[in-house]
Amino acid sequence: MCLNNYGLCYKIVAALASGGEMSYKAVIFDLYGTLVGNYSRQAYDRVQEQMAKILNVPYPKFWQTMGETFKNRALGSNRSFENNIVEVCRRLNAKVDKTQIEQTVVLNYEFTRNSIIPDPEVLEALGLLKRSGFLIGLITNCNANVPLLFPKSPLAQYIDVPVFSSEERLKKPSQRIYEIACERLRTQPQECVYVGDGSGEELTGAAAVGMLPILKRVDLTDVYDPHRPEVENWRGIAIDEIAELCDIVSELP
Repeated sequence: MCLNNYGLCYKIVAALASGGEMSYKAVIFDLYGTLVGNYSRQAYDRVQEQMAKILNVPYPKFWQTMGETFKNRALGSNRSFENNIVEVCRRLNAKVDKTQIEQTVVLNYEFTRNSIIPDPEVLEALGLLKRSGFLIGLITNCNANVPLLFPKSPLAQYIDVPVFSSEERLKKPSQRIYEIACERLRTQPQECVYVGDGSGEELTGAAAVGMLPILKRVDLTDVYDPHRPEVENWRGIAIDEIAELCDIVSELP
């Protein structure tokens, strides 16, 4: 088990079980960088370059405007990726037709679909957690395509309650989005473990509402936010693989 030290391992085991009775009832996960691979900057930049070519707009300006509208996508302000592309084209004074818009939507749709496929080891770990009696939740900052495609992801059968920022119009680290997950899981924040790669101050947000935060260590060389003070200064429990949570479960009385 790859935790910071034995003492921390003991603390989480003790937290997860007390006299054979679980004091923690749910494990809530982040999506990108945690249950699936990181949202690859290099891969998505290539997709955006293709989009700019289809729309016949300069790629640097398209890239910049897509970045400027990220928050709107995560908060569901445009309701769909198609509407977001229309907004980007409006800002760029680009005249495009329906076919061009549809082609860019398909590119993003396929990228998103492929990005939410987990490794088999993650599914095995989630299955073990569920068989051990834990409820499984998900909180992710995402665009509207993720909740649209999520039911078809292999993850869906293991997640009891998924919470998407684009549907709730809230994003981590807002306290309310964590509370929504707890309410739907019918648990208290103090009964939940939160696991994430530390993007967007998500671990700080989880701790602020009373959850036990666990950092999932990842390579940050190919992400849009490589400098994460929360991660760089992390002194709490950390794991390298989701399966390590199962190691903890296996030690329960």
